[in-house]
Amino acid sequence: MSQIYLNINNQQAGPYNIETVNQMLTSNQITTETLAWMQGMANWEAIKSDTFRSLGVGAQSSSNSPSSKKIQSEAPKTKQITNQGAKKSSDASKSQIGGTFQIGKSVGEAFSFYKANLSGSIAWLILAGIISMIPLANLIVPLMGVNFYTCVKKFRDSGQKMSMGDLFDFSNALDKIIGPIVLGILIGIGYICLVIPGVILTFMWAFTPCVQGDSSDLSFIQAMKESKKLAKGNYLKIFILVITLAILAFSGFLLLGFGALVTLPVAHVALYCAYDQCKRS
Repeated sequence: MSQIYLNINNQQAGPYNIETVNQMLTSNQITTETLAWMQGMANWEAIKSDTFRSLGVGAQSSSNSPSSKKIQSEAPKTKQITNQGAKKSSDASKSQIGGTFQIGKSVGEAFSFYKANLSGSIAWLILAGIISMIPLANLIVPLMGVNFYTCVKKFRDSGQKMSMGDLFDFSNALDKIIGPIVLGILIGIGYICLVIPGVILTFMWAFTPCVQGDSSDLSFIQAMKESKKLAKGNYLKIFILVITLAILAFSGFLLLGFGALVTLPVAHVALYCAYDQCKRS
């Protein structure tokens, strides 16, 4: 009997047999988008994939689909129009304001990532510190930061642990390097002119590197726009988050600096976790 592990709320659960997984699908404890894995698989896959379909996972929900489709096709057109109108209204409101996030949950998820990727997180911090002191070579430090967020994304999506090679992914390198630098300059100008504009720009573009790490095909300008959209309505929470992460990062230096090997990576990951919660909510 196949034993299946599930990724539920970014935590590994199981193993479960096929009957139990089907029951969880029926009771809506999980969906067909939930990632799953079993022995012999190279990567985690969604339950709806052919790998699990061939084992009979989701067969019960599939068997019910013809009748449900028939009912849907016989539904009044007025109901369909109403649903479409509600969907458009919902989409419009989502486009105007971002989701939300929980600060405590973001920090907790960051610690979970750190524990699972301890050596990689520390190596990233040390390498970035060393390279930042080398002229010209220090230009790739922003790229490493964006790639670090990509590692966080892969772990959250599929449980894939980070590797050193991932930090030196030079795809779309120009945007990864220039983006954070331009961002820092613009925010710095905001603080120099007046403090308030600098603060607003900090909140507005706080998620920009996270967006770049999540969607590397976007230009840094597109990432800035996406960050602005997600941050809208969350300025106060982002302010509290930034203060919390700053305190967390600083606390690591109290123990002869060694604590920073924990707090600095965790602070960075917590920012991505907050972004990811905003995006998904």
